[in-house]
Amino acid sequence: MLKKYLYVPLMFLLLTVVFPLSVVSPLYAGAEDYELYIAEGIRKINQGSTEDAIVLLKKALKLSPENPEAVYYAGIAYSRNGNYKEAESLFLQTLQLDETSANAYFELGRIYYVTSRCDELGDLFSKFRDLSGDNALKGKVAELVDGCRKKAEEKPFRFNISAGSQYDSNVILEPSNPPVSAERKSDARAVLYVTSGAVLLKERLIKLTLDYNFYQSLHINLHEFNVQYHKITPALEVTFSDALRSSVGYSLEYTLLGSDLYSRFNTFYGKFSVKESEKLSTEAIYEYRNQKYWDSDIFQTNSIRSGYQNTVGIKQNFYSKPLRGEIYYFSDFNRAKEGYWAFDGQRLGVKLAYKITPPLHINVSSEYNERRYRNDFPGFQERRLDRMQQYSLRLTYLISERMSASITESYIVNDSNLSIFDYRRNITGLFLTVGVL
Repeated sequence: MLKKYLYVPLMFLLLTVVFPLSVVSPLYAGAEDYELYIAEGIRKINQGSTEDAIVLLKKALKLSPENPEAVYYAGIAYSRNGNYKEAESLFLQTLQLDETSANAYFELGRIYYVTSRCDELGDLFSKFRDLSGDNALKGKVAELVDGCRKKAEEKPFRFNISAGSQYDSNVILEPSNPPVSAERKSDARAVLYVTSGAVLLKERLIKLTLDYNFYQSLHINLHEFNVQYHKITPALEVTFSDALRSSVGYSLEYTLLGSDLYSRFNTFYGKFSVKESEKLSTEAIYEYRNQKYWDSDIFQTNSIRSGYQNTVGIKQNFYSKPLRGEIYYFSDFNRAKEGYWAFDGQRLGVKLAYKITPPLHINVSSEYNERRYRNDFPGFQERRLDRMQQYSLRLTYLISERMSASITESYIVNDSNLSIFDYRRNITGLFLTVGVL
């Protein structure tokens, strides 16, 4: 009988212990999954795998939709992925859940900067400064506010005129392929150069621009080598995020030599930019150029160089006040009508700009250009190989906000396995530049 009466209390005791455990265990498992989803989502963000991060953080939000940590990091993932609308909504939700979250204010401000909402940005960052004790981030905030202000002040039109003179030690050279039978001469020339542009459309992430460049040279003695050059370039730029940007464009270039039509280029290009940090960015570039040349009295077989060229390259930009610069590498694949003018080439160069004092700036550049021509050059039974080096220096003094004076120096040396293509060229110039708009 005792066993019979003990049976019920024992069963009750067993149920009171086992049943709660069977109910609580899944809840603990869910909590563990939630933490794992957030941790793994953060890791994916740091790796740049924002799509994977979004999937993981959405799972965390499903388990705990009101948790500020899950909402905040989901906003980070969407922002880094370029989905600013969803990211903004999540950061605003974070601030509703925790109005003291300085980081949420900062990230929301980054979105306002990218989308050029400068008025809202200033108010937002004032709240951030009140909440944050991070001096480095406060400095970053000041840069973003100032940068947004400058973007907002960007003028829809620009028009600059440069006028000056140059002395050229080897005028008779055509820039890439000199006429080998001609005598080489030096001369001075007056130069006029106009650069202009207009922002036709600017809607948050999209900007449509149109640029026009004009160049005219007037020689003192060699009038037949006066050059007139025109370039028109429409371009569309799309900003995916503060780190990712892309642009596509087209340019029409044509040149008159003397009074004759010398060349016309139609170029299509695409560029993709990645900003790794505030001091580093990388650009991947592709160009397709259709090239048309016309014969003239000086260049009687110029038209055989007509054809097309494909160019691919990469450029690394770096910024470190007061120095900024770029290093680039391009491969050129030129296919001309005649095979001995077609070539495969490569270009490697560096450009540097340094602010010596507030009004005095210096720009220097260097490039190595190698071209291996595809067929034997007539009369030589040998394929031409050119190795060209170019160096330039520009010293600029800012007279005022709209006016500057510059001294320029360029030196070019071409070393070819066919000696008739060897040459040296030195160009010295003095210019005054005025910003009309």
